[in-house]
Amino acid sequence: MTGVIATSSAIWATHFIAMLAFEPSMPFGFAAGRTAASLLVAILLVGLGTGVVVARPSLPGRIVGGGIVGLAVSAMHYTGMGAYHVQGTLQWESSTVAVSISVGVALGSLSMVLGFSRHRRVRNVAPLVLLLAVCGTHFLGMSAVTIVFDPSIEIPGGSIDATILTILTANAALLIVGFSLTALRLWHMNRQRHEAENQRLHDLANIAVEGLMICDGDTISGINCSLERVLGLSRDSLIGAPLQRILPDLSVARIPLTHEIDALLRDGHEAEVPVRVIAQTITIKAKPHTVVAVRDQRERLRAEAEMHRLAHHDTLTGLANRHQFNEALALRFASRRGEDATFALLMLDLDRFKIVNDTLGHAMGDELLRRVANRLLRALRDGDLVARLGGDEFAILKAGGTDLPAIQAVAERIIDILARPFLIDGHILNVGASIGIALAPGDGETPDLLMGNADLALYGAKEEGRGRYRLFEAGMNARIQARRTLELDLRRAIARQEFELYYQPQVDARTGAYDGAEALIRWHHPQRGLVSPADFIPLAEETGLIGVLGEWVLRTACAEALSWPKHLTVAVNLSPVQFRDARLAVTIRNILAETGLPGFRLEVEITEGSLLQDEQRTLAILRELRTLGIRISMDDFGTGYSSLSYLRRFPFDKIKIDQSFVRQTPDDKDSAAIVRAITMLGASLGMKTTAEGVETDAQSSFIAGEGCDQLQGYLISRPVPADKIAMLFSPENRIAQTA
Repeated sequence: MTGVIATSSAIWATHFIAMLAFEPSMPFGFAAGRTAASLLVAILLVGLGTGVVVARPSLPGRIVGGGIVGLAVSAMHYTGMGAYHVQGTLQWESSTVAVSISVGVALGSLSMVLGFSRHRRVRNVAPLVLLLAVCGTHFLGMSAVTIVFDPSIEIPGGSIDATILTILTANAALLIVGFSLTALRLWHMNRQRHEAENQRLHDLANIAVEGLMICDGDTISGINCSLERVLGLSRDSLIGAPLQRILPDLSVARIPLTHEIDALLRDGHEAEVPVRVIAQTITIKAKPHTVVAVRDQRERLRAEAEMHRLAHHDTLTGLANRHQFNEALALRFASRRGEDATFALLMLDLDRFKIVNDTLGHAMGDELLRRVANRLLRALRDGDLVARLGGDEFAILKAGGTDLPAIQAVAERIIDILARPFLIDGHILNVGASIGIALAPGDGETPDLLMGNADLALYGAKEEGRGRYRLFEAGMNARIQARRTLELDLRRAIARQEFELYYQPQVDARTGAYDGAEALIRWHHPQRGLVSPADFIPLAEETGLIGVLGEWVLRTACAEALSWPKHLTVAVNLSPVQFRDARLAVTIRNILAETGLPGFRLEVEITEGSLLQDEQRTLAILRELRTLGIRISMDDFGTGYSSLSYLRRFPFDKIKIDQSFVRQTPDDKDSAAIVRAITMLGASLGMKTTAEGVETDAQSSFIAGEGCDQLQGYLISRPVPADKIAMLFSPENRIAQTA
């Protein structure tokens, strides 16, 4: 409204300034009513023309609205001329009047069209054209009138003279300036408000995670930063481009307003990006536009693929996991067509993995499992499924029927490649594997039954000494059940204290005097009777019960040895599994403190199996035991490949010659030579030597003659209970010195 009044006032003031400059050489004045009416006509018609342009911003609307503004100039001019009183008569030339009106209308339309141009320079010309319309209409209109002097005509009373009109025109000019400044201020405020709103909308669009695109029809008129990043293209390169430049298979009309659809986006490198799109209609500058939301699906698809992989693959090795294996096994049974009708299932377990995990840590164990998985994949063909079921347990679904020689060849190949050493971070690891094999459908009509029978075959392979494979046999179940029953009985026996220690005495080879005794555990089973340690000690080691059982043996042996003569020692065997417990030395120290047995009266016997696990840990434990005064003996010497290196590195007090050599002496020259060499080695290293398994006088005489320090075996005594060993150790009982 302010702009309309300012423009109308400017047109009116321009007319009357020109009229004041017009000198008719006769008295003149202006009618107040018509002068005011001319301003009102200008305001009404300019307002009407402006309203038409606002209502219809198209080119025809601008032409019509501009023509009405030009008509307002003519209407104001001739209304103002009607207010012009002069002492004479006005004669008009109609053709010139028509030309003046046409010029005003034409230039008014042109000024409005130029005022809405996209180019700033063109828009700047629009006010000059409107001024030309005003001037052209006025001067053409004034050239169309002729004033004829008539002294009889008088100027009507109440007319506005030139002075008053000058004052009014000056005020109108001030009003124009005031309204112009007001209009400029309002325009500036409105522009700031629009710019702030546009910036706010622009910022909101740019912080959106989704890509946003504004389309005018199928033409892109704006995009946000998120879509720029997805496309790898700048905003300027896309403004004005067709939608199909980035969404080749879509048009705005095909994008739904109610739900997302899948599409392929073409980025700046012409690569296809999977996206989901949805549209929304909005109005921008009174014109409908379409906002297209574009959601990049690459991360979601990658996440879904990763979730599927995690759900079906082992995270450590990349092999199939138990879930995928169970699905594949069930599918094999469900299809029963072609090669799927018969197949082999191999269950595999690493033989010495727990030792690696316990001694070198879980990180080393994890790396070992990855290496094992890689070797398994190389040993099998593409159609075979290899799965890690958990821990060090693997399963293999062998495709291609149940050709037994071929399956056995695969099992032998797997055992061979896993028996080869693994070099990991400077450590040489030897593990090996045992395999159980079940053939479908003969060994099981269901997945559970087949897996159970393959497990039984695996147990059978481990019982036979590991590092081998076994095929399932019907009788395996009974043997495994017997083993499981024995395990349950062993657990109950520990709780019920069904064990007893027997002792086999050791004598000085030269004097025949007792030196001490070795403690040997016995199990009094309620139904089985006396169970040999050879039957339950390996089971205790495998099930983890050896720790509790070994602690009981140590405590009982120390307590019972207190009743013996104070110079006699008691020897206790320690299992390799016990050395995995870092608190072993602390446990033995506590037992000595509880029982009151001096440390020098306790002798612990270890085998090379204890030294093979973690030499540094074992060495630390043995050194701590030595600080307690405990003697350390190497049992079964001569049966291992590295015994000599162990003698150099570890603090042994005694070497026990294995009975397999003693029993062959003195007749077997090789055995006699070995006994002689061990005795001489012990003497040179300052270690005592004990011969185990001495059963004849000939063996005793030969061994003593070779310089062996101690004898142990049936010739001296069989293992006896604690009460009988105490009787043997009484002063009146002495064994004659062996020859």
